[in-house]
Amino acid sequence: MLNDLQLNNILKDFDIAYWKINLLTKEITWSDHFLVLVRKQDTKTASLEYFLDEILHKDYRYDFREHFGQLISEFKPFNLEVRLKLENGKFRWFECRTLKKKENSLEDSVVLLFVNIHQAKRDQYTIEENFFYYRETAEMTSTGGWYVDSASGAVYWDEVTKKIFNCPYDYEPRPEDKMKFYAQEHRKKAQEMFKKCAEYGIPFKVEIKMLTFHNSEFWIRATGKPVYDKEQEIIGIRGVFQDIDLNKTNEINLQNSLDIIAAQNSRLFNFAHIVSHNLRSHSSNLSLISQLLTESKKDRDKLDLLMNVNDIATNLDEAIRHLNEVVTKQSILTKEKKTVKFEDALQVVITSTSSLIKRENAQIIADFDKLNEITYISEYLESILLNLITNAIRYRQKGRKPVIFIQTYQENGSNFLEVSDNGMGIDLDQYGDKMFGMYKTFHRHPEAKGIGLFITKNQVEAMGGNISVTSTVNIGTTFKIKFR
Repeated sequence: MLNDLQLNNILKDFDIAYWKINLLTKEITWSDHFLVLVRKQDTKTASLEYFLDEILHKDYRYDFREHFGQLISEFKPFNLEVRLKLENGKFRWFECRTLKKKENSLEDSVVLLFVNIHQAKRDQYTIEENFFYYRETAEMTSTGGWYVDSASGAVYWDEVTKKIFNCPYDYEPRPEDKMKFYAQEHRKKAQEMFKKCAEYGIPFKVEIKMLTFHNSEFWIRATGKPVYDKEQEIIGIRGVFQDIDLNKTNEINLQNSLDIIAAQNSRLFNFAHIVSHNLRSHSSNLSLISQLLTESKKDRDKLDLLMNVNDIATNLDEAIRHLNEVVTKQSILTKEKKTVKFEDALQVVITSTSSLIKRENAQIIADFDKLNEITYISEYLESILLNLITNAIRYRQKGRKPVIFIQTYQENGSNFLEVSDNGMGIDLDQYGDKMFGMYKTFHRHPEAKGIGLFITKNQVEAMGGNISVTSTVNIGTTFKIKFR
């Protein structure tokens, strides 16, 4: 074995102190470096009891005594982490273990090393503490970590991420499955943001719709950043997923409500303006006629003026009936929505307009295979179909049998209804901005009142949808309704 001086010099360089224990006499000798560590200048106090009482932290006294007893009586290896009070009065961590002997050695002494592990222990505590706070924060905020390896395409999820996606605890995502957790309409967006990050190092932070393990849609906030190696090459992408479904759903619902309220207020303002304008026009005419009657001296003039009064009264009555029709249609909104079959709504309209359809020899073709029902107010759906069908027949192209094609379908998660005809068409360049205005007409047709499309637009928007139109003069028109 090395002599004491050699051993002390070697171990001191590694900040390792030691005891040398004579297994026959049980005598303990502290190394010079150990004496320095515990602020002692001589070995008079180098006893086990002094060490236990004055240097070793009280929490470890029992275990140390037990291990030490087994070492000197049974020669069992000693290995224990303890805290010692050093010369500055502060406790530091040490690993206490026996120096390994050569095989078949018959030496009558053993060396007990004290290895300073304080910094490593502090780092361990820091890591554990940080991990604890990370785990607790992740759980409270529903935020999970993930990593994508660029070379292999392997995907790694932490426990919180698996919990967010309702995955089994032992589930490991496969490289080929990494896009299946994104909602269909958002997969292209996800592919583009991962590609930009992997190829150009562009980080991302987006709100995107995803799918759980059982294919339920929900919203998350995804954050991703590139990971570089020593050569500054991108080797992967790491980031976090945060479940924001409740807040996002509430936000969307709130925005939809605000949009509906804004649209309803806008329609109410326009309606009030129209009512005010039209009624004021008729009342002004009546007032003028009344004044002229008072000033007129000849009976013939008074008779002519009375004829005008009759025309004004007729026009006023018609205007009030139109306005009442709009109000009546709007009041239906208070009714409860229910599941309505498009075929049933169409049959109601065909029955009510059968004489018009037969008279004009109109052909109605319907395709509801892709979407046969919708949750709606049945009276609104019937009114919409009625206005669009009667308009198509009314504005048919002269000499051409009117054909009306009606179809429903789904696209990007939304429901659509299209009504197309082969009629006169509309010059949208000239009339496009006035298409759905009240009392707006685009043909010199004796039955044109400018009420039907105004009502239709109001009904569609009142239910949270929108209506658009494409048309070619002398070819036909298509109205496209997107339901909420």
